[in-house]
Amino acid sequence: MRSKGIKVTGTSALLAVSLLTILLVIPQSGVASGESDNKSDWFYPEWAATAQYNAPIIVRDTDSALGRYSLKTKEIGLKDLARMHGHLCDGLVASFVQIKAVLALLFPDGIIDRTDVRVVSRNSPCLVDTAAFMTGARINFQTLRIDNSMGSGFIIQRISTGDAYEVHLKSGVFPPAQAALEEKIRVLRAAGQPVTAVDIDEVERMADALSQRVLDLPPGEVVDIARREHYKFSPADVLGDRGDVINKNMPR
Repeated sequence: MRSKGIKVTGTSALLAVSLLTILLVIPQSGVASGESDNKSDWFYPEWAATAQYNAPIIVRDTDSALGRYSLKTKEIGLKDLARMHGHLCDGLVASFVQIKAVLALLFPDGIIDRTDVRVVSRNSPCLVDTAAFMTGARINFQTLRIDNSMGSGFIIQRISTGDAYEVHLKSGVFPPAQAALEEKIRVLRAAGQPVTAVDIDEVERMADALSQRVLDLPPGEVVDIARREHYKFSPADVLGDRGDVINKNMPR
């Protein structure tokens, strides 16, 4: 099934795919009562703020610790994710685009209920932070499963309906040269060896270029989505090391 280049394998309603196109292409600023700040900032470059396919999602939550559903909605945008996560990076951007595409299928009215979502993700700071913030899924509530076989993708399920989709970046989207340099840096740090400023600068440049490309391309050219029929979510506790702080003391 296709809509504006979005390919979803398996069965899904035509209405859901049409709304998916609307949600991913048309910026939603002004629709939600609590608008997201998408202005450029020192940690949020102009190319991200003005990217054609960088639109926030609209979420509904509860009013308080013991509260009912809120009567109003709010927006969550990429800048909000960068504030929470600590920086804007290609992992955050790619996760944002993938998760947003699936949420649009699971919630065809365009309002994501963050009390009604489960997610499977690899143990990655970028992926897990994005999944938790966008969907409300948490390990401690048994709605977020860590499974390193997922790679850079996700399985996302709406709890109330059981509908589930698996999403991944299309083959070839992630540059092989960037993957090789990232692996080199991780191997050096795992061995206790320093990393040069040149390598860190270059991998950051590559990551920014990938992020910009992902946000400027139609989502159908970036992600592949497959429906997971009769998917059974099974929570699991997995601990791991945080990978995005290994170079925090390397010289510039």
